[in-house]
Amino acid sequence: MLKISVPTNWRKDLVPLAGREQVDEFYGKLAQDFIGGGRPAYSISQISRKGAVSHIRDVRSSGCTFNYLLNATCLNNMELTRRGQKEICLLLDWLESMGVERCTVAVPYLLELIKKRYPRFKVYVSTSSRVDSLERARRWEGLGADGIILDSVSVNRNFGLLRQLRSQLKCEMVLIANVNCIYACPFKNYHCTAISHASQSASASQGFFMDYSSLMCGYLRVKYPENFIRADWIRPEDVVLYEDLGIDRIKLVDRTMPTEFIFAVASAYINRRYDGNLLDLFANCRKKLMYNKIDLARKIKYLFHPFRINLYQVSKLKDLTFDMFYLDNRSLDGFLEYFMKNDCRLKSCRECGYCRELASRVVKVDRLLQQKLIERYEQYLSRVVSGGIFKYI
Repeated sequence: MLKISVPTNWRKDLVPLAGREQVDEFYGKLAQDFIGGGRPAYSISQISRKGAVSHIRDVRSSGCTFNYLLNATCLNNMELTRRGQKEICLLLDWLESMGVERCTVAVPYLLELIKKRYPRFKVYVSTSSRVDSLERARRWEGLGADGIILDSVSVNRNFGLLRQLRSQLKCEMVLIANVNCIYACPFKNYHCTAISHASQSASASQGFFMDYSSLMCGYLRVKYPENFIRADWIRPEDVVLYEDLGIDRIKLVDRTMPTEFIFAVASAYINRRYDGNLLDLFANCRKKLMYNKIDLARKIKYLFHPFRINLYQVSKLKDLTFDMFYLDNRSLDGFLEYFMKNDCRLKSCRECGYCRELASRVVKVDRLLQQKLIERYEQYLSRVVSGGIFKYI
């Protein structure tokens, strides 16, 4: 049976999810550590190391394994310095001491280091490494990877490649199900690297982060609603198609979310059905859910930098929301059949038009509100690119 990996927000009330059928793994990390990861520090629930030890113990006692994320795509070359080696090993020693069984990396050197010095860990390759071909997957497996979280942007709907990967790979194959990244995203590499530095304890940024990439992705979805369809999500109802292909596990996001959201998303995928607005399953489509209870102290610590950026302009980010869009999940029954017969890599979206035509029928939005939101995005992005957001006068 296909297994499910769920994010932890470090809340005690999330632990009962570990007892649900199919859920066999929790994953997460501290808001900041030496290696860093795939979310900026300000968006992650703050927890002490003592608190993390207690939470991981509770998760493991409930029958789940824990996968600690070490998935930064750039360590600023510190990994090959004396200091960097010491810090990496101190972190891995701590993880090993509390019984963490798995970790996820994006840097090949870290994979080799862990398999050599900490052989008890199972090591997974992060989706940030963009494994999107058989040869790339083989190279990671050759380095010792126990599992690969495939690049959802380019792989989730490439059924020919998925069949090929399953027939050739021995390691575990994992897909992220409820993401909403735009197809052929030009920002992902930059985005992953920027976030990595925004979650590293030794970074000069000190956790400050201006998320240009997410702003651009949001703008492209609002202006061209077909991007909601072109995205890389897997509906709960369609999980069975991937199970039949031999996918071992689906991973759910997002660890920035409150407990009730994580439970709702996990339940939809466990039950393999969701009735309602499909966008409610995607964290980045619901601003009201994003960043689990960011308290005032955390906002000040990570975001209050009046000499770096115009805080008045930053405050306008709250106006950029997708809550006006509605995508009835039932209207998408059977839509994947097209992708099972066609390879998106062999034609352009402009030539094809499948997602555009489908979006015109199933993505519901008030056109007047949509136009106003487009204008707000364009004004904000103009200030970012022109430099106006960094100035007061």
